[in-house]
Amino acid sequence: MTDYKVVTSKLREEAKRWQTKADDTEPILQAVKNAYLSPPAFFVGDLTTLIPGGVNATLEAEQYEEFRAFMERMLQGAITEFNQIDRALWKIADEYDRTDSINEIDIDKAYHV
Repeated sequence: MTDYKVVTSKLREEAKRWQTKADDTEPILQAVKNAYLSPPAFFVGDLTTLIPGGVNATLEAEQYEEFRAFMERMLQGAITEFNQIDRALWKIADEYDRTDSINEIDIDKAYHV
């Protein structure tokens, strides 16, 4: 019978990498949450282009907000999934450690009664 051993320390190292990714993404998410811009931020013009410039600024502000909100959702989802991967890898490693001695079976005993 070929023995194998799951190296649970490597699973835990990989879990830490995913937790680091989650931690590193958090400040980016906060920056995106705080990156609101109102329509005047997009206004380009002078008194002769006040009305068309205001309309364009409103449209551009709406498009910007749509993209900002999209990025916020993506980053929040990434953090959630990175944390889930971290927890899953820890659980897998713990379960392998817990069942390691239970799962040692002598195949010859099963086939040669």
